[in-house]
Amino acid sequence: MKINVEAVPGIPKINIGDNIGDFIALSIIKSSFEIKDGDILCVASKAVSTAEGRDINLSNIKPSDLANQIHEKIPRKNPRVIQKIIDETGDPSGGKLEIDNNYIGAWLPNGMRLTSAGIDKIDFEHVMLLPENPDLSAKKISETLQKRLNVKVGVIITDSDGRIEKLGATQIAIGLYGVPALRISEVVDINTNETKKSTETFCDLLAATAALIMGQRGTNKPIVKISGVEYEFNENSQIIDSLSRVPKDYFNSHKK
Repeated sequence: MKINVEAVPGIPKINIGDNIGDFIALSIIKSSFEIKDGDILCVASKAVSTAEGRDINLSNIKPSDLANQIHEKIPRKNPRVIQKIIDETGDPSGGKLEIDNNYIGAWLPNGMRLTSAGIDKIDFEHVMLLPENPDLSAKKISETLQKRLNVKVGVIITDSDGRIEKLGATQIAIGLYGVPALRISEVVDINTNETKKSTETFCDLLAATAALIMGQRGTNKPIVKISGVEYEFNENSQIIDSLSRVPKDYFNSHKK
C-alpha cells in the first residue's frame, strides 16, 4: 500500500460565515488538484471554528472563585481562559478538570479529554473554542464536496493536543465523517492457532499523519489530503466510536 499526503493548495483566509466546503472545492478547481472517491481530507479545527464564529471575547467573561483559585496555582493561565475551560466541561464545580503543575486537562461532555478543553489562544483578549459539533462540521464538508465535485471523501476534523508526560503537541481527531474511528486487525497465532485482535485508533493515526504536512499555526496549510488508505466508507461514523468513556447522558441526547 502506498499512501500520498498533500496539502490542498490555495486555501484563502477564512472568515466568520465562510463555507469551508466551498473554499476547498474552489481551491481544488482553481489549482487542478487531484481528488477522488475514497480520499480523506483532514481539516484543522481552527479553520472550522473561525468559519463557525467560535471566537470568544474574554472581556465578557467573569472568572469564578474556582477559576481564580486555579489561576493562583497556574499564574501563566489567564483566569478568564480558565473559566472558559471550566465552562466547556459543563461542570461548574471543576470536577471534570485534571490539574497537575502547569497542565490543565478537561473532560468534555462527549467523553474526550483535551488540554485546556481544546481552547486556542488568539491574543490577550480572544480565544477560539472548538467547533460546536465537529462530526457535523465534517459531514457538511464531505457533502459539499460531493455536491460540487462529485467525489465521495472522508473528512476528519483535527486538533493539536498535548500529553501531560510529554513535551510538545501531537494532532488528533475530534470529529469525523465517512472514516471509521477504529481499525481492527486480526492475526492468527502460528503457535496456538488462535485469532488475536488488535484495535487502533484509525482516525488519530490519520490526523497525526496529516500533521506532518499541516504543521502548527502560521503555515497556512489547514487542509491536507491523504490518499491510498484502504477503509470502508461509513456514513454513521462519529468520534465517540473511538472513546472509552462516553457519558450516558451525552450518548442518549445524541442518538441518531
